[in-house]
Amino acid sequence: MQLSIVVPNYEYGNFADRFFGSIAGQTLALDQVEIVFVDDGSRDNSLEQAHRWAQQLPCANFRILTPSRTGKPGLVRNHGLEHASGELLLCLDPDDTLLPGYLERCVTTLIHDTSIDVVYTDYREVGVGDGRDVRLPDFKRGLLRTQNALPPSAMIRRSLWDSGVRFRDNTEYEDWDFWVQCQMAGASFRRIPEVLFEYTLHDNNFSHHAVRHDGHAKARIVLNNPDFFHPEVRRWADSYLRGRLHGQAMQRGYIPTPSDVKKLLMDVETRVRDLDAQ
Repeated sequence: MQLSIVVPNYEYGNFADRFFGSIAGQTLALDQVEIVFVDDGSRDNSLEQAHRWAQQLPCANFRILTPSRTGKPGLVRNHGLEHASGELLLCLDPDDTLLPGYLERCVTTLIHDTSIDVVYTDYREVGVGDGRDVRLPDFKRGLLRTQNALPPSAMIRRSLWDSGVRFRDNTEYEDWDFWVQCQMAGASFRRIPEVLFEYTLHDNNFSHHAVRHDGHAKARIVLNNPDFFHPEVRRWADSYLRGRLHGQAMQRGYIPTPSDVKKLLMDVETRVRDLDAQ
């Protein structure tokens, strides 16, 4: 089996036709593709839709798993990845839509260049206004220390999973944390500069939950991966989780640099002196 696509699902049955239809429309032949659909206790028609598409898609294997509900998309992904058999792995949410060349471009990149471990593409956000194309930066080693520079989905080699990289449930930025783990495991990343999938914005996106818990989610990434971050940044993360004054969250989706943390400390010291002088 060449590629396993893991699909964590919770009550996204209304997206099934669009999602599975986009897989059916791929330029890559599906006879070497396995789909592992993992349902997290849905009460809608998600399972009915999955069984219907399992009969229609000409893929090598279509597994439908129904573990006990966790409410944590990362843990659902882990469950699916544990049961996947492919040498290449891809997690896709069922509200994603793949453009026709997505699978072929990603698989071909990984097959032809064995030095690459993670491949990702630009994407289109849809659902708000007319949507917009998101052009991501080419990967650089220090990028993940301040921002999540990868899209919601990227294709990886199985060797990363086998090395112990897992989605964690203590941060809402679970994909960012996952990519940090991949880099710490020695992964090499490659961007394909083409818009090849669509990410749908809607009220039930798990990413909305992450935005509401931005500071906590970022601090947990830092403390989950202490060797990846500067001691000053670890100090910031610990201070934030302890509720200390200088542990501010910074702007959304941004982990402070050591110089940012030092400036925060200087600002705090200035305010303390001002209060003492009153």
